[in-house]
Amino acid sequence: MLSFLKVENLAVVEKVGLDFSEHLNILTGETGAGKSILIDAIMLLINKKTPANIVRNGTQKLTIEALFVHQDEEIILKREISKSKSLTYLNGELVPFSMVKEKAEVLLNIYGQKDHIFLLNTANHQIFLDRFAQHGGLLTALAEKSRSLRGLQARRNELQAKSGQAREKIDYIDFQLHEIESLDLHPGDEQAWQERLKILAAAESILEKSEVLVQDFYQKDQSVYNLLARDLSSAAYLGSLFPEFNHLKDEIDHFFNLLPEISGFLSNLAGKVDYNENELNEISEKLSRLEKLKAKHKLSLEQLLEKYKRMRQEKDELLNLNFSLTDVEKEIACELAEYKILLAQLRESRRKNASELSTLIVKELSFLEMEKARFEVRMEENEPNPENISETGPDKIEFYFSSNPGQTLGRLKDVASGGELSRLMLVLKSISGDESGATFIFDEIDSGIGGKTAEFVGEKLRKISAQNQVISISHLPQIARFADRHFLINKEFKNNQTYSTAQVLENSARVREIARLMAGSAINADVLKAAELLLARSKV
Repeated sequence: MLSFLKVENLAVVEKVGLDFSEHLNILTGETGAGKSILIDAIMLLINKKTPANIVRNGTQKLTIEALFVHQDEEIILKREISKSKSLTYLNGELVPFSMVKEKAEVLLNIYGQKDHIFLLNTANHQIFLDRFAQHGGLLTALAEKSRSLRGLQARRNELQAKSGQAREKIDYIDFQLHEIESLDLHPGDEQAWQERLKILAAAESILEKSEVLVQDFYQKDQSVYNLLARDLSSAAYLGSLFPEFNHLKDEIDHFFNLLPEISGFLSNLAGKVDYNENELNEISEKLSRLEKLKAKHKLSLEQLLEKYKRMRQEKDELLNLNFSLTDVEKEIACELAEYKILLAQLRESRRKNASELSTLIVKELSFLEMEKARFEVRMEENEPNPENISETGPDKIEFYFSSNPGQTLGRLKDVASGGELSRLMLVLKSISGDESGATFIFDEIDSGIGGKTAEFVGEKLRKISAQNQVISISHLPQIARFADRHFLINKEFKNNQTYSTAQVLENSARVREIARLMAGSAINADVLKAAELLLARSKV
């Protein structure tokens, strides 16, 4: 709610501070005293454009500062306007105007002769009907189904897009797979090929050197083996005489017995390293192709094998796209069927409540000197399709209105005047009962009415203010009498300048102002008594 408003140097207002009640606040005063200027001050927190000569003559800047209390949080919105610039503040911090505007629009609902954003936006007609019908549960279920459907539709679109590119993608993947498969790659192949290539490249040298070793170690008459065979008895003799030599004699024996095995291994090398030019060329080619693949993909052998595995999986997914697309289409059909069931329930309730709401509003308008007015909530039902699936349904709901007999019902935003919109807004807000803790500002709500109609307007304002804060300008005692806080806006002339002031009226001062509203300047004891009785009735 708007707790406190301070205005300085705005037109005729030099300095005013208003401490508002959380219920019904009424501003009264003579014409031109500055009542609407205070509403205009609040509007400057929402409208960036400022009228010419808005800053009070002889001053440098005007200041509007509003303290709101919202959910136990204090919020201060401030705007300073001079001839050269405009500054806005949120809780004392300099911020862009858009931030202050956004906050103010959330905190305030303003309904004046020219401020009917709620009614002129047809999207709000559906919102109002659903609140009136208490469709919260149905709308929640429909919204969840709508989000599920949109998610499935997005998945289907993604699969369809992939399916259209799948064949080309599969061909490209096949080409990459073939490059890797043609090398028959396995972990460790690169190192094994490199080692084999070294052996094949040195085959001639390996064979020559191994043959020399076989001859020297085992096959020649003067081979190491034959020489040791002749000397083993000498070593045994020395070992019998010198026991400390025995462990060396054992080493000689071991080496002697190992020579045939060494010779056999070296002899067999010939079969392993036999020079094969075809194998050499094949391994060289594989290594060359592998290097090119690694450079192309900027990956190691192990990373290439991992990519190969991923590409196989991607190919399988692409090949299975049609199956996935079919599954998603079945899910969409199932979800859409459930969406239609919920929508049918919502439509049935909307039709019933649209008729009840229309009847109720016509009845309420008759109490506002609009006995001939007609009001109708119309619903245009549209078949759900992928383009119009929404959380509130594809149907369009709009208010139609006619204020005079014989006049065709027209779209509310096209045919209703500012005064008619104000009264209609008052009726709607008084019967909705869906909001609590909001701030409603009604400017000139009593324009052109009187008598019983004024009483009815006052009752409506009081009803709304039971759960919400209401701030309203009024010229009628029948409305002002319901105020929880009554402000008098005065106009004074001093030093050739006009000054507007504001004061809270209580007790006798309030009785006198109600009397002024009843009889103008012709106030006497009878009028004062009538004012007292009127105020007493408002407390019942």
